Amino acid sequence: MQNVMLCGFGKLGLDSSRKLMEKGYNIKYMLTHKEHHDESMEIFAIENDIAYSFEDMRKNINHFQRIIKDKQIDYLISVNYRYIIPREIFEIPKYSINIHGSLLPRYRGRTPHVWSIINNEEFSGVTCHLIEESVDVGNIIEQVKIKIESHDTGHTLLQKFLLLYPDLLVRSLEKLEQGENTIVQDESQASYYGKRTPDMGYIDFYKKSYQIINFVRAQAHPYPGAYYYLNNGKKIVINKIIISETFPNNLIEGVGVLQIIENEIYVRSLDGVLRLIDYALIN
Repeated sequence: MQNVMLCGFGKLGLDSSRKLMEKGYNIKYMLTHKEHHDESMEIFAIENDIAYSFEDMRKNINHFQRIIKDKQIDYLISVNYRYIIPREIFEIPKYSINIHGSLLPRYRGRTPHVWSIINNEEFSGVTCHLIEESVDVGNIIEQVKIKIESHDTGHTLLQKFLLLYPDLLVRSLEKLEQGENTIVQDESQASYYGKRTPDMGYIDFYKKSYQIINFVRAQAHPYPGAYYYLNNGKKIVINKIIISETFPNNLIEGVGVLQIIENEIYVRSLDGVLRLIDYALIN
């Protein structure tokens, strides 16, 4: 039986934990972040009598080195984990691996599924790779490619990932156990994108219509949302916007002015007219 230290968070981490246990892996220790509901890795650890911590390993390296050695950890696994795992830690187990929500080496970094929609990509995917000191650069064990549909939002794309993570993780572990070769990432194809924050959702209507539509759907509910302002200064969060083939004759010419006509909201982009479909006014 292989011993695992699992570093993870959210449903991605929780479903992966359940799959590992189902497949007979011995989860000896868990590192996670606080969640305020019953479907969490913390509750999973308590229910299954697994030692766990919310601590950042970088602040207590010697302590976690001892845990890995004492518990004879074979695999250190990172799934949706927020902290960087230091070399002094990830070099100890037989293998240290991470699952990342993109087709590496493209879209290294944070929220790659959101960035891929914003950038009008046709495909996204999930990659299981070995952990190295730099972020998302280790050799690839296995990848799964996913079609980004025109109706996909950042949230729905993440739901597709949820279905793939657990099985991808198990297959990757089996490949390592069988001694299959890993694939070196092609640095000439690498790209990196940083963390997205709610303030980055401001819409630039001086872009083409398809760019605006992608920008909006990438951040749609339940994410914080793309936003703009009405003429009266009120903030409006937009979850869906479409190209309007027909529009009122009295629509003003200026780009980026939201105009309410017969209970519909229209706005001109750089190359057309858009109509808001799903939105919320913020007081």
